[in-house]
Amino acid sequence: MTNETLTVDSVLGLAESMTNMDGDAELLREIIEIFMETAPPQLDSIAQCIQIEDIKNTAIQAHAMKGGASNFCASKFVAAALRLELLAKSGTLEGAADLLADMRSCFAEVAEVVGVINWDEVERNWQG
Repeated sequence: MTNETLTVDSVLGLAESMTNMDGDAELLREIIEIFMETAPPQLDSIAQCIQIEDIKNTAIQAHAMKGGASNFCASKFVAAALRLELLAKSGTLEGAADLLADMRSCFAEVAEVVGVINWDEVERNWQG
C-alpha cells in the first residue's frame, strides 16, 4: 500500500454506488458484505490458477471479481482485476503474481474502509 491516507471516498464510490442502487443502503451493504466474504477464497483460487498456469480460468475469475467490485465502485480494485484479466486474455500469465498481489493490496484497502462505514449515516445523508 502507498503512504496515502485511506478514506472511504478514496477506495469506494459510495455516492455513485448509492445512485446505482436507487438509494438502497441496505442492498449496497449486503452486496459489499457478500464480496468481503467471497473475495478471499476467490483470490486464493486465482493464485492456484496462476500456479498451475490456467490462463483461461485466471481471466474468468479476475473478470468475475472485477464485476463484483464494480457493484460498489471500488475503482482501484476494479482496475487491478482488469489488469490481471487483460494479461490472461493476452495469452500469458507472465507477471500475473504481481498483479494478483496488487489485487490483494487493493482488497485490503477495501476491507479497511468497509469496516468504518456508518450505514445509518450513508442512508441518512443520501441525496438521490
